[in-house]
Amino acid sequence: MSEVIHGACLCGKLTFDVHEPEVMGGCHCTRCTRWSGTGGTTVVVVAAKNFKITKGQDWMKIYHEDGFADRGFCSNCGSSIYADGGEKYYVGAGVLKDVKLKPAFHIQVAYKAPWDEIGGSAPQFPEYPPA
Repeated sequence: MSEVIHGACLCGKLTFDVHEPEVMGGCHCTRCTRWSGTGGTTVVVVAAKNFKITKGQDWMKIYHEDGFADRGFCSNCGSSIYADGGEKYYVGAGVLKDVKLKPAFHIQVAYKAPWDEIGGSAPQFPEYPPA
């Protein structure tokens, strides 16, 4: 049986499941900082086909930004839900319940907010990890 993590927006009108989460990590780019309203965002990476809305599909709205990931959010409470990377979704860890993963990386650290202090032992990369 595959692992499933349940999630919900702040108001609870939108619920969803993440099946077979792959990894958790942090992004500190300026877009993620603005998206989350904090010093970046911690996301759980999942295959797009493994993200399923279970309630409130009509509340899900998409912000399209040319040349960058589309971002899904609840149109009632404004909770940021995911960034669409095509084959992968980057689901905000804060909207998921009972996540057992630990951060495995921090990317875009060169662009982090000057007041953001990254803790923990996960490796940090100035931009993206080497291929």
